[in-house]
Amino acid sequence: MHCIGIDIGSTYTKYCIMDANGIIEELYSEKTPVRQKEYFMQKIQDLRTHYPDAQVISCGYGKRNVSALKNINELTALACGMQYLSPGMDIALDIGGQDTKVIIQNQGALKEFFLNDKCAAGCGMFLINALNLLKMGFKDIELQNGMEPEFMLSSVCAVFAQSEMVELLAQDYHPQVIIRAVVWQILNQAKTLLTKVECDGILLTGGMTKIAGIKSYAERVFGKKVVIPQNAAYLSAIGCAVKYRQCDLL
Repeated sequence: MHCIGIDIGSTYTKYCIMDANGIIEELYSEKTPVRQKEYFMQKIQDLRTHYPDAQVISCGYGKRNVSALKNINELTALACGMQYLSPGMDIALDIGGQDTKVIIQNQGALKEFFLNDKCAAGCGMFLINALNLLKMGFKDIELQNGMEPEFMLSSVCAVFAQSEMVELLAQDYHPQVIIRAVVWQILNQAKTLLTKVECDGILLTGGMTKIAGIKSYAERVFGKKVVIPQNAAYLSAIGCAVKYRQCDLL
């Protein structure tokens, strides 16, 4: 019997399809829809045409909009996903679309967590808005092997920072120069959370892990070893599927 883990994030929805032996068969993502209940009702029906025996477990902002066997807290899913992908790592920093969090896990169980203040400048949505303003995509970002940006954004507020970016464009700064400052700003905001835990290294997860060179860039900002396992952006969806198997619901 298959398990399908679904993480409904504020920006993207991630899917993990896992077989009865705990092997991941497929991972993919799509833009989170607007009319979620209607969309996911059809989506689950489509999935079950390919995996008729599948059971579904969900997490994330829209988890209650999925007709699933069970829904769980995203923090629980992250802890399970960490143990599956990187059993040697106990602490993760997750930079999501709307919030940033540090979690501590032990053998796949959530021990403790810390959330950032409600500030868009420390989240993925700030990066997405900046990329839209600069007419860039994730694949266009060049982080230059962890080198500090040529300048730092002066504002820690996403609204004022966006105005600052408009001014920088007017001053003919290259978009690559600006976006490096934006990524640095997001990581620097997240660094505040890491002061709440003692560690030499962290696992980094979230959509930003897809940016080429983000590992060395993050290590420069945090002053710590950063581990980014393969498929780190799907950690919560993977954790959902793992949690289903842990619950012995098969």
